[in-house]
Amino acid sequence: MMRLRLTSLPQRSLLQVTTVVVVALAGMALAANVSGWLAALLVLVLMIVVSAGFDLIARSTVRSRPTWDRFILPNLLVVGAALFLRLVASGGGVAAGLALFGFLLVLVVWAEQHDWRGATDRRWSTLALLVIGYVVVFALYAAIYQTKVRTLFNAPAIVAVTMLIAVRLLRLTDDLQPYLRLAPYAAFAGLVVGEVTWALNYWPLNGLLGGAFLLTVLYFLVQVLSQHLAGRLTPRTLAEHGAISLLAAVLILWRRL
Repeated sequence: MMRLRLTSLPQRSLLQVTTVVVVALAGMALAANVSGWLAALLVLVLMIVVSAGFDLIARSTVRSRPTWDRFILPNLLVVGAALFLRLVASGGGVAAGLALFGFLLVLVVWAEQHDWRGATDRRWSTLALLVIGYVVVFALYAAIYQTKVRTLFNAPAIVAVTMLIAVRLLRLTDDLQPYLRLAPYAAFAGLVVGEVTWALNYWPLNGLLGGAFLLTVLYFLVQVLSQHLAGRLTPRTLAEHGAISLLAAVLILWRRL
């Protein structure tokens, strides 16, 4: 059974986690009620605060500087929450979204430092990071797709998000893979999802359905690429992941009909 053992963190680190989460929640609540350049500035400040706090927590628990890919999930979580909260109309929905954001932020910090410490059993922390990664990228896909701007603008954003999250997800499956080897695979995933985004722009899908469809594409790519990197990709594995992704895509499109 998974247990979030924040008590395993030093007392000083617990205080740091609490401070970062409280500041992030306050800033996110403010960002949800403003727009334009002020909202963008607030999100940028929140990313800096969360990154600095995460770095400080990691240094105090692991005694070393975290690698750059470990900053991907916390920062994408901030951006994804800020964008997704704009899709929520009701005050209750915003409150629930803020609560979920705070919980996921705590979980990301715990899971990343637990994974970085090289704990004997990292299954739960890795699973938590994988799940959070897919949740965050869904929020980003949905928010970006909902804008319904021209492909020239939303596709590059989708590609950039996909490349970043692909690097982190692939590193979670094998943290010994060098970045230079992962870069072409992440770029490939980004380009494929970007091409799918271009095609989806001609479909009458809302942000949630469009984001869910893109998520199924990313899931398939990450699973196949991770198996390929590990040297375990077989026709059977390819067919299994393809069937799961195809079924999910059909259900999403059927929901639209």
